[in-house]
Amino acid sequence: MIGVFEFFWPRLSRPTTVQLEDQASKQTRDLQLIKDAKWDTHTEIALECARALHEQETERKRSSESKASIYLAVIAAIFPVLVSLPKDLYGDELPDMSAGWQTVLLGLFILGVVYLVRSGIWAFRTLAVSTHNRIDATDIVHLWGEPDANSALIRDLLATTRMNRDGVNAKVAFIKMAHAFLLRTFIAFAILLLVAVLRQPITNLVDVAVPMVRAAVCGS
Repeated sequence: MIGVFEFFWPRLSRPTTVQLEDQASKQTRDLQLIKDAKWDTHTEIALECARALHEQETERKRSSESKASIYLAVIAAIFPVLVSLPKDLYGDELPDMSAGWQTVLLGLFILGVVYLVRSGIWAFRTLAVSTHNRIDATDIVHLWGEPDANSALIRDLLATTRMNRDGVNAKVAFIKMAHAFLLRTFIAFAILLLVAVLRQPITNLVDVAVPMVRAAVCGS
């Protein structure tokens, strides 16, 4: 039952208070481990790896925000179409639509709009301003004042990467939710259009098939 509900309405699991405390404790331990580490040997390799990790984390953040901007642009382009869709479905073009078919189309339309709005909310949450740590100009000045500047740079790169990880993970989770709801938006409206197009053929087929089945049953 939970799987069916998740299929129609994806949910992002919220960490409990205990889990949040564990995350904070783990970050503290990781930062202390980075601080205590020694980079006396193979410093160039360690510096290259630290830069690569820092760039990967920054790219994850940049990619999530870029996707969120694209999704919001798509949503903004869809809304003008949605304004005219109810008129097309319930206007003079379809005067013979029964109440049952109107209910089905209305339900699909509302579901698609809800999915679309929810996708926009998750995209906005992805773009929301959040704390992002980096090595600034003054940090570089202080680093080069230390006895071993390369080791200090490795330490700060790894520390900022670790401090940014939870925030970037949240952005990635938010954009995945936006994608999930936007996908369901297109599915809902695709089904709506199929129902609108196939409504009359299905009705005609039922009108022809029912008397034939009834005659066959009664004849037997």
